[in-house]
Amino acid sequence: MSPPERPLLVVALGGNALNPPAGDQGYAAERTAVQQAAGQLASLAAQGWRLLVVHGNGPQVGRLLGTQADPADLDIHVAQTQGELGYLLAQALQNACCHPVAALLTRVEVDAADAAFAHPTKPIGALLAAPPKQVAALPVGGGWRRVVASPRPLAVVEASAIATLLREHHVIAAGGGGVAVARTAAGHAGLPAVIDKDWVAARLAIDLQAQALVFATNVAGVQSDHGTPAARTLARLPLAQAHALLAQGTLGAGSMAPKVESAAAFVQACGRPAAILHTDALAQALQQPAPGTWVTP
Repeated sequence: MSPPERPLLVVALGGNALNPPAGDQGYAAERTAVQQAAGQLASLAAQGWRLLVVHGNGPQVGRLLGTQADPADLDIHVAQTQGELGYLLAQALQNACCHPVAALLTRVEVDAADAAFAHPTKPIGALLAAPPKQVAALPVGGGWRRVVASPRPLAVVEASAIATLLREHHVIAAGGGGVAVARTAAGHAGLPAVIDKDWVAARLAIDLQAQALVFATNVAGVQSDHGTPAARTLARLPLAQAHALLAQGTLGAGSMAPKVESAAAFVQACGRPAAILHTDALAQALQQPAPGTWVTP
């Protein structure tokens, strides 16, 4: 796969950026949040970047699941939210930048024997008053959250289609980390799992040889001495220091650690920088002075 003629920027857009933090689950609020994110993305497009956007979908999947105990059809819910958010993002971004945008329902292959399936850790759905029967759950905030596996991505099934679309379009793909599928004798089969979108964004950025990779989240960047009075946001995080931070185990396993790990994987594979920054600073991501934390070779 070859990169498009315009420099390619892969953006991993946090799910909270597409859902108001106050918890309003209505579509009107979601449309507003998506339009705000699209405005930031359009600014990057105006700077000459071709965009591949990989977005989160946690709040939207939670809305679909509700208090339903059995997450067996989680693959369908991930696909549904890819359609929902892909449509809203594609329309808002195309309206804002006047350039074709395509949203692609995307499957991501995982290993059905991945150890993650024996140790599910990813919370999904609403807070439950009692632990569900025959479904893995963890106590959280006075209630219970169901948990599912978060296996490692092996390959993006639609990777070739994404590369083709990028020749003429900005692309929204692999929403929610993609629909988790495993190879079977008949082809692929969906699995009730959640793949970390940051891992998939890095996988695509590496495969497509992107010029840069940006993780947009709800914090200003990576902090040294996180959780202490001495905490400060790092403007630069050399690759060796990133690996050292990951080894310390002080980064949030479900939040910052996947971003730093994914950024480091891209930097190591491609020799190009990756940034972790607040969604509000996304439009300035590639300008100077650069916001957020930049992982560098």
